[in-house]
Amino acid sequence: MADKSLTWDKVKERLFSNLDLSKEKWFHYKMLLLVGGGVFVDAYNTVVLTPGLNQLKAVFHLTALLVTAIGVAVVIGTGIGALISGYLVDKIGRKTMFVIDLVFFVIIAGLSAISINGYMLFLLRLLVGIGVGLDYPIASSYLAEFVPVKSRGKFMAYDILFYPLGALAAILIGYWLLGVGGLNAWRYMVASAIIPAVIIAVARLGSPESPRWLLERNRTDEAITVVENIIERPLTDEEKTLIKTTKPETNRNTYYKELLTKFSKNAAFIAIYYTGYQIAFVAAGVLSSLFATSLSLPVETASALFWIENIIAILIIAFTIDRFGRKPLANVGWIGSILAFLALIFVPSTIGKLTLLVIYSLLALFLNFQGGLHLDLSAELAPTRIRGTMEGWKQGVSRIIAATFSTVVFPLMSFHESLYVMMAAAVVALIATIVMLPETKGKSLEQLWK
Repeated sequence: MADKSLTWDKVKERLFSNLDLSKEKWFHYKMLLLVGGGVFVDAYNTVVLTPGLNQLKAVFHLTALLVTAIGVAVVIGTGIGALISGYLVDKIGRKTMFVIDLVFFVIIAGLSAISINGYMLFLLRLLVGIGVGLDYPIASSYLAEFVPVKSRGKFMAYDILFYPLGALAAILIGYWLLGVGGLNAWRYMVASAIIPAVIIAVARLGSPESPRWLLERNRTDEAITVVENIIERPLTDEEKTLIKTTKPETNRNTYYKELLTKFSKNAAFIAIYYTGYQIAFVAAGVLSSLFATSLSLPVETASALFWIENIIAILIIAFTIDRFGRKPLANVGWIGSILAFLALIFVPSTIGKLTLLVIYSLLALFLNFQGGLHLDLSAELAPTRIRGTMEGWKQGVSRIIAATFSTVVFPLMSFHESLYVMMAAAVVALIATIVMLPETKGKSLEQLWK
């Protein structure tokens, strides 16, 4: 006989403790590869044209503003796509969007490779970004809802590790294509992104739906089946009876309305936090060739260095987040980034290139602490019913603002002045982290939202 005194929250916690307390297994790493593959595609597309921006300018006789706009078009599109997808991931499910987004991307990426002028390329790169952006709310929701509590931070950091791997691959392949592709090198760069997207889309076929999302939709039998398949044993009759007979909550999901009213503090924090990161990240990483030129650094060296430091930073987060928590590591990252910006602002203009590379390396390292943390934070700062919406809000708002800075604000400033803006964004984000971020280490998703 089921215990009638148990609340729906307690029943959910009972069911998902089977996942939360389980040991790491191949299934979790398989899901990591499938989810991380979408992040890889995002990074590859965002960065792959970086080596070809100057060639585009010459081929299509583009203005500096349009060149920069093409460079960040995927960033803007990703923001738009994420805002749309956040709603859809929570409404129609994680699994459905898991494949649709990459199919959309493959079609548009193919068309963008045959652009006949800069304006057409900008529009299609924007649409490519929308396709990529559809994937982000899945990344934070889908993976977090499967992995054990004690290693959730590590898995979410490993997920975003696919971003610098994709970016580094794009840089290496992009510069190689620039050397062998002649005047059509930029077309080959854009088209090359189709290959990983097709591989990942095919691999994602047959993935299970999130049992947490299923239970939110009162699809109890399906949720039980998914849990049993993951833990590789049947639930007890008592557990099944308890889940099926307890009356579920009647939450009317209003998605963005609920997020921005009932969870306004967390929504405000994640927007401030990630916008601060993106303003500097886009300028120093995505547009690394322009950043390096302003510092009089070798472009290829600076670009590769940024993404290598990104990988190192995320690995540091992966190995420490579940021990030290989210908030201390975020604070360390912001403080280190601010100190690096100060060094770039105040070092003499005659300083050697090696010293500049060291400072740029430290900026990339500490700035990308947030790269290893942000997926975990957005997954933990909202309940299951609007978890995708939270990620869509984070990506959409921050990327659109950051792209605006890179295409409209920064071109009106000297490079030295733009460093002050990037540092100010990091300072504001640090203050928000100290004041607004709760520590979520060691708590299940249900414990966070009782």
